Amino acid sequence: MNKNIKIILEKYTKTPFKGIIFGTILTSLIQSSTLTTITTVGLVNSGLLTFHNSLGIMMGANLGTCITSWIISLLNISNQSILMFLNPNTYIPILLVISIFYYFKNRKVRSNILLGFSLFMLGLKLMQDSLLPIKDYYWFKSLLTHFNNPIIGVLSGILITTLIQSSSATVAILQTISENNPLTYLIVTPIIMGENIGTCLTTLVASIKTSKNAKKVAYSHLLYNLIGTIIFLILFYIINFLKLNILYEEVNSFKIALIHTLFNFLSIIIFYPFLNTFEKLINKLIKE
Repeated sequence: MNKNIKIILEKYTKTPFKGIIFGTILTSLIQSSTLTTITTVGLVNSGLLTFHNSLGIMMGANLGTCITSWIISLLNISNQSILMFLNPNTYIPILLVISIFYYFKNRKVRSNILLGFSLFMLGLKLMQDSLLPIKDYYWFKSLLTHFNNPIIGVLSGILITTLIQSSSATVAILQTISENNPLTYLIVTPIIMGENIGTCLTTLVASIKTSKNAKKVAYSHLLYNLIGTIIFLILFYIINFLKLNILYEEVNSFKIALIHTLFNFLSIIIFYPFLNTFEKLINKLIKE
């Protein structure tokens, strides 16, 4: 069985590009980059996956987790709008009926897929609704709206994500608050940078008492997000120094999802040509 799993993993992660695609799809399906990276640590620790092949999965996991923010932006589409048909909640009752139909037709795989997707949509909606009261807390609104210092914004993103252990939830909080409170690119972008670092804590904890290669996965995850944040933070400061008006424009749920996706996508584009160099750096930092 282990041999078959190893063959499958080697097939779909043979090259960094394949690994990125695999990591993106896997994370999109399970909706947790943390779970993907922790699973990757476990696979490397057990010898079913090499550290080299894990790098693509790790990068893809960051991109795959963006699907949640896009779904949440769709959930915010008003029911009074003609665009309500893009809102996944519109189709939940239909999907539930179809899943029950498939269940009684002994097509349990299809039934479970539809049921799982429907429950996932409901879960996101419940999470979003549970976050609504926080937008009325004066201290929280003041905290967010006074992040004029990008570094403080990054540190806040790290802290919030570390506490709630979900980068998707951090982005969801920003999306929920943006619907009724003025948030700008200047405030939101650094927090999104920080949440990518904050989500690394769980992976680091999971790598304790594992093999050297498994530790490399956890530390590469941290260093990848850290370097990416530093690069974009420098760019952010340049834009801020030039006093470009775009930083002071208000954002909505859709724009926050776009920022989240662009940050992770561009990080892959920047890192991809230097992936071998990055791997060598990790190997030097954590020697066999």
